[in-house]
Amino acid sequence: MKVKHSLLASAVSAAILSASAPAFAAPSAKFAATWNTDSPNVVSMAEVTDATSDVLVADWKVGYKLTTIKVPQDKELLVGVSAEIGLTTDTSVKGKNGGSAKAIAGAGGAVLVVAFPAGSLADGKPAHPGPVVLSRRIQELDATLGGVIEECEDTTGGTDEAGLNPGDEGYVDTPDGKITVAIECIVSDEEIGLMLDTLASHHFNFVLSDMDAGEYDIYAVFFTGASAEVDIDETTIIFDDENENTNISASASGKAFVGKTMLTVQQVRAVKGSLADVDIIE
Repeated sequence: MKVKHSLLASAVSAAILSASAPAFAAPSAKFAATWNTDSPNVVSMAEVTDATSDVLVADWKVGYKLTTIKVPQDKELLVGVSAEIGLTTDTSVKGKNGGSAKAIAGAGGAVLVVAFPAGSLADGKPAHPGPVVLSRRIQELDATLGGVIEECEDTTGGTDEAGLNPGDEGYVDTPDGKITVAIECIVSDEEIGLMLDTLASHHFNFVLSDMDAGEYDIYAVFFTGASAEVDIDETTIIFDDENENTNISASASGKAFVGKTMLTVQQVRAVKGSLADVDIIE
């Protein structure tokens, strides 16, 4: 369908934000767009494996998409950003004999739209409403584990009727009919885990108001972040002779990525007084 006085601007893609923006002559346009069909892009990953003490690992990445548009005096730009955001969070706790721990995984993706005079990275103007979180998740697994009882043997563990101690010649071990798991049983680790993997498409509109006449490079700057954390309950740890934790450990991992994206820019004229930052009234 034809739209009067409209022209689709050339799409320009880039991979890494550098010290200077690519310079080219932009057509005089009321609409511009750029997109990519590659996936994944802008990937963050963090992982902690079988930690027996408190650990925190975090990672974040930045990337961008760019298009250029020519603007007359005192016009507004309506910018639409669409993106696939993939999040993976994985947590597990392994232990026995009352060991307790938390495994925490996080992942998220956000975007910020900024306009720069064409060919420059100075005097940038952020679009309203500023940075926007497209998707985010925090996953926490909290567990106290008794372990899997493999074998038990009832023993007194003390002096016998003759007053002899374990290890003495002639010692007679007389069971007392009670089982103390930590002392009289062979216990192996049990493990529980939770993993979530999601991929969804998200869209958000931005506004650049009262633009001076000129050509502008419009950047959609994407941020991804991932975190992995293990929090061991030190009051439940059983230590060996070398002061090593023997009964509880945890693992966590987080991953976030940006997939396919679309950046659209449309030159518009806002109704007088229609651009306002107001609270929602209940």
